[in-house]
Amino acid sequence: MNLRAADLTVFVFVLGVMLSGMWLAQQFGMEWSPTLFAIVAVVAAVWTVYYRFSVEPRINTTRGDNDGRQEAGVGDGAQE
Repeated sequence: MNLRAADLTVFVFVLGVMLSGMWLAQQFGMEWSPTLFAIVAVVAAVWTVYYRFSVEPRINTTRGDNDGRQEAGVGDGAQE
């Protein structure tokens, strides 16, 4: 499996989500409850919006740049 820059970006994103949720749970000293579930859902929504409008466009731009630089027949599965 080849790791790409996008893989690292998604990993950092998911790690941020998990750490944010853990931090919020510790701040409220809560056990699992409907209130904790609501807080986690709100944090997940905020991170999802951030990913959708900040991270994903950068990933798509990077992928578009790489496609434009690639020569025809090189690495695109074309047979000679």
